[in-house]
Amino acid sequence: MVSARGLEVLRAIVQDYVETREPVGSKSIVERHAFGVSAATIRNDMAMLEDEDLIAAPHTSSGRIPTDKGYRVFVDHLAEVRPLSPAQRTAIAAFLEAPGDLDD
Repeated sequence: MVSARGLEVLRAIVQDYVETREPVGSKSIVERHAFGVSAATIRNDMAMLEDEDLIAAPHTSSGRIPTDKGYRVFVDHLAEVRPLSPAQRTAIAAFLEAPGDLDD
């Protein structure tokens, strides 16, 4: 069973990995996110996530990346869906109304 903080660590790993396309380490999580715990505590949470097959290490001493199962948990339970801003709605509407071939 994954703890609430473990799920928040998973969210941080997915968000950081998607943003940087680099494996995410415990130190970077502590620096970028306000968990209020040490890097060692985050490493323990990451070990639990790895045991649950939610994250994996691409190399022995590298950071961790989400697995397919980790992405699925993120999408099903952790992702925040926000309404589109007026500017985003306008841009999408303009794109959809513009003539053109999708292959262009």
